[in-house]
Amino acid sequence: MAKTDVLEFSKEKQGYSCEFISVGKCVIQIDREYSGILSIYAKLEGMDYALLYQYSSAQFNDNVIFELDVQKGLSVKIVSRVGVMSAKMAYEYEGL
Repeated sequence: MAKTDVLEFSKEKQGYSCEFISVGKCVIQIDREYSGILSIYAKLEGMDYALLYQYSSAQFNDNVIFELDVQKGLSVKIVSRVGVMSAKMAYEYEGL
C-alpha cells in the first residue's frame, strides 16, 4: 500500500531544510518559490551529514520531483536555497 507524508521545511542560515528518517525507496516532490540549488544529505547515527546529491538551479524548475533511495533508518536532510511552499514524500508502506 502506498503512503504519502508531508515534509515540513524550516528557514535556516543556508536556506530551507527538512530532516527525516529514511523509509527506503521513495518519491519526493517539492514546490518552491523559484528554481535554485537543492542539496540532499544523509548520515549514520553518531556521524555528521554527508552530501549525497546536489542539483544546480539549472537542473530543476521551481516544482521538482525525484526518486530517492537511501537505506531505511538513516537520517536524511534536504536543503533548498530558495523558499519551499510545500513538499510531500510517497513510498510503499507495509502496515499491520
